Amino acid sequence: MRIRAWGANLVALALLSASGCGYFPSEMAIAGKEKAPPPHARITGKPQVVSCTTPARGFPPIAFDDLYLFTDNPRRPFRENPGLPVQYDVNAYVWGGERCAPQAFCNNGDYYWLVGSGPGNDFQAWASTPHYPRMTIQSPCSGQLQVGQRYRFSFSRGQLVGFSRD
Repeated sequence: MRIRAWGANLVALALLSASGCGYFPSEMAIAGKEKAPPPHARITGKPQVVSCTTPARGFPPIAFDDLYLFTDNPRRPFRENPGLPVQYDVNAYVWGGERCAPQAFCNNGDYYWLVGSGPGNDFQAWASTPHYPRMTIQSPCSGQLQVGQRYRFSFSRGQLVGFSRD
């Protein structure tokens, strides 16, 4: 009888501790929509509209943390800042990426996630820890964008128009 009580307590403790504290992409807010897309929806990102050799443009820089506004809503913890200038540069690290499958309707290249903080001295921990908020871009420049590297990205009207190693 005591073994069952201990087992039940252990299972309850495991369930409570496994609830986590991060946000999954399915929990993120989508600009202009009230709820997340269905699970089969494709990734959307800011597309690159220039060649891979086009450098950052030198637009007025803004801090990565100024790209998003944090909310008190746990279901939508942050959203894109509507007060961003039309053209801006931002310094960001490439945190990860996802190859574009041909059936995924992505004609602009692979997807990359940009975050504001870098790996520091522990790349392994940085690369395996989820970072939010993060910006998704779509670029055909897989040879130039390396995970863990910092770049200066130029955006104009919501599109990536150049990047350079910072």
